[in-house]
Amino acid sequence: METDHGCSDPDVLAEQLAERAEITMAAARDEVKWFFETISSALTGGDEVRIHGFGTFKTAQRAARTGRNPRTGESVQVPARRVVRFSPSTTLSASLKSSRGVAKKKTTRR
Repeated sequence: METDHGCSDPDVLAEQLAERAEITMAAARDEVKWFFETISSALTGGDEVRIHGFGTFKTAQRAARTGRNPRTGESVQVPARRVVRFSPSTTLSASLKSSRGVAKKKTTRR
């Protein structure tokens, strides 16, 4: 098994799940799809999603504002919108801090 855990595609996650859990790719794809749909559904409903040891996803309201078109410099109205915010857990933050300086290969989408 490859040691690079950079995942940019649900199929990559499904492949790793199928191998690790010794299940079929179809079952692994269903589980990955269910996982993301569950998080999306909770966030859409206004709930906070906490994953112990990883972090917390929550929604926030961004206010309407005046922005600038970078090409023309013209002022444009940016409407208010709801966005997703992520706060890493202390475990994840500590892990990232301890691995600082270790260069990772940038993953690309398939």
